[in-house]
Amino acid sequence: MPRAIKSTAPLLAARSSVTNRAKRVDKLIKSLFPPAFRKRPVAILAVGGYGRKELCPYSDVDLLFLHGELSEEELSDLVEKVLYSLWDKKFEVGYRVCSLEEVLGDARKDFSLLTALLDARLVSGSRKLFKKFKELFETNLISGKRKEFFQVLKETRQKRLEIYQEDSFLLQPNIKEGLGGLRDYHLLLWTARILFGLETLRDIERAGLISTKEKLQLKAAYQFLLAVREELHFQAKRHEDRLYFEYQPVIAVKMGFGYEAEGAISKFMTNIYRAMSQIHEIVEAVLDHVELTLGLLPDERKKLEGGFEVISGRLYLTYRERALWDWPYVLKLFMLQAETGLKLHHLTRLFLKENLISSKTFNIVNIEGSFFTKLLVKPHAYLALKSMRETGFLSLILPEFQRVLGLTQFDVYHVHPLDEHLLLTVQELSRLRKERSIYWDRVENEEVLFLAGLLHDIAKGLPGRHEEVGAEMAYEIAMKFGFSKEEAQNVSRLVRDHLSMVETAFRRDLTEEKVIVDFAKKMKDLGHLTRLYYLTIADSRATGPNAWNSWKAALIDELYLKTAKIFTEGFLAEKQAISELEAKEKTLKKEFGSLVDILPSCYLLYAPLEELKPEIKKLKTFKEKSLPFLLDISKRKDLFKILVITKDRPELFVRLTGIFTLHHLDVRLARIFTLEDDTVLDIFEVHSPCGEIIKDELEKTFKDVILQNLDLETRLKETRPLFSSIKKPSKAANFQVSINNVHSDFFTIIEVYAPDKRGLLYYLAKAISIWPLNIERAFISNKEDLVSDVFYVRTPEGEKLSDEETESLEKYLRNKLKEFFQ
Repeated sequence: MPRAIKSTAPLLAARSSVTNRAKRVDKLIKSLFPPAFRKRPVAILAVGGYGRKELCPYSDVDLLFLHGELSEEELSDLVEKVLYSLWDKKFEVGYRVCSLEEVLGDARKDFSLLTALLDARLVSGSRKLFKKFKELFETNLISGKRKEFFQVLKETRQKRLEIYQEDSFLLQPNIKEGLGGLRDYHLLLWTARILFGLETLRDIERAGLISTKEKLQLKAAYQFLLAVREELHFQAKRHEDRLYFEYQPVIAVKMGFGYEAEGAISKFMTNIYRAMSQIHEIVEAVLDHVELTLGLLPDERKKLEGGFEVISGRLYLTYRERALWDWPYVLKLFMLQAETGLKLHHLTRLFLKENLISSKTFNIVNIEGSFFTKLLVKPHAYLALKSMRETGFLSLILPEFQRVLGLTQFDVYHVHPLDEHLLLTVQELSRLRKERSIYWDRVENEEVLFLAGLLHDIAKGLPGRHEEVGAEMAYEIAMKFGFSKEEAQNVSRLVRDHLSMVETAFRRDLTEEKVIVDFAKKMKDLGHLTRLYYLTIADSRATGPNAWNSWKAALIDELYLKTAKIFTEGFLAEKQAISELEAKEKTLKKEFGSLVDILPSCYLLYAPLEELKPEIKKLKTFKEKSLPFLLDISKRKDLFKILVITKDRPELFVRLTGIFTLHHLDVRLARIFTLEDDTVLDIFEVHSPCGEIIKDELEKTFKDVILQNLDLETRLKETRPLFSSIKKPSKAANFQVSINNVHSDFFTIIEVYAPDKRGLLYYLAKAISIWPLNIERAFISNKEDLVSDVFYVRTPEGEKLSDEETESLEKYLRNKLKEFFQ
């Protein structure tokens, strides 16, 4: 059950503030209404938000000038007098001037106008005309059309949510139009008013559409969002409903969520998501019940074994009295949902929410064996978990889950609250079981994997490293659910290691045997490796689109397959590596002859033959035609692969990164190879903000910079950066530099983690070359606002740095980065 929304002074004041603002406008309009018109057939109506007496600082004052038999001149005088006075006082006014016939006719064609008229009230003028309007509105537009009205209302809502459910809107939600926003609350009231004649939340509660608890939740959530919207208007100094990053810190602090910006933001956004989730869940349930009531769902009733029924496609508890004491009976309901994918019946959902008892009386021992973990592996477990979360049963079974409800992280990749992310991870695991079934038999124990998926981030927000703290929590939880000690340890290991595969795949050279062997030693067995492989993919896909793409998938696959090979065929020993090299060389020499002799072993190991052959064909063309350089560009889903072949020269990698910076190309992956004859074969995967690369323009820049030594620094200074489409609050530039002399037997590894900034990769490469060091391999990982740049370097003599030299290099790079970010 979601926690109560945080009560703050702005929240308590919001209702009176928006209402008083509407009353002041009422008073002004009444004072402007000429006495001579008081007995004439004309009325000024407030509609929309103003009609509900909810007028935020920069909201439109929506008016309807309703008239009967008035001359055009008289009507014009009245309208101008009111509008000019409101405009003089800086109000934004939306208005219509209509007769009864005109406004009713327009409302038939314009559904947004029709819903605005639902909240119409008389501000000044003829009560008789207003009364007639209400009667005709009911007779002509509502009566006999309630079912059709509901269908249109629901379709309109669905179209709205399709727009506002995009990931960027989850990070920067639209308080009014978004999923569970103020508009969903209005829709609930409109539905109740049109279909059942219910005017208030109290009326809706008395009619049994919502419970008493839900009424209180709706009221608190709505008032909180209204308070946020009020403050959002003040901060934006305009009509603004989207909670952009730039407004979140200020509003969080002003609304009493703390004085340290990032901590306040997390608490504030957690309350935002809890409020919107509560409104969304309740509105969805009511709409589902309305569909049943109106007969929009199949009229069928089917009894199931164990005391359950399916009524109009919804699961129903037959024996409510039994449910009050027999908890396994209730849990079997959720198991049925996980198996069938059917929603809970409205009355069953209300009953469960109203009769949820204290966790002190809920005995986990009453659950037969690992009943809950068996539920997790069912095909529709995500739906069942959502129902358990909404009714509060999930927090009873997993008290640790209560803390993470609505918990948010302030970054651009975690687009969901933490509880939703964990549930989505379970859903993604279920999908992977079908999509990537080829290795699924190696998982060995599905329940271990799915429980780890549900728990992998359970300790986020607690002191310490969340994977370490979470591993301890996961072990205790697994034991509580009846797992054996070994199974519980496997769950714990998965939680502890859930970041390991990403860190290794994106930051290490996977063509080095030592990297793979070290990773295999950490995994210990094929079962754990395979479970971690699926958990890594599910976790990334459940995080958001910025956390997963084709090139990341390729790296994770590469790491998994190479490590799995160690467990299936023995360690990737030198002998095996040599035999693989010899097999590739033999195959390639049949097509390319002696050209293969100049290819380094690390290049032959980096990719399968089907990828190597097209690249070597380009190399052959480069050699035969004595080209100064060769540039090849190919599309790979959302990225471009750029192959560069040329003769090695000083600072070549520096110049290449500079060229990409000039063309606003974001380097996501770089693999650099120097052949035996000093030919360079470099492969880059880049992202273009405009979705395409103009090869002729890029080739011209290559000629200018690589062959003619164009002044790159000047060109870069003259190039204006592109602006990000997502606004983020400015932060101090926090960066890390580490020099690693352990993970490679052949190279010193430089790792830099820093905020993304145009030209950073070029700047780093230039600084490293000045030291001087040769950059022989580079691995770039870019997560929108954070970059991880890893360079494999050696001295001009081909040696690793000494430990003393690494200390000096680290200090040097830190100073250079400080200069760059100033």
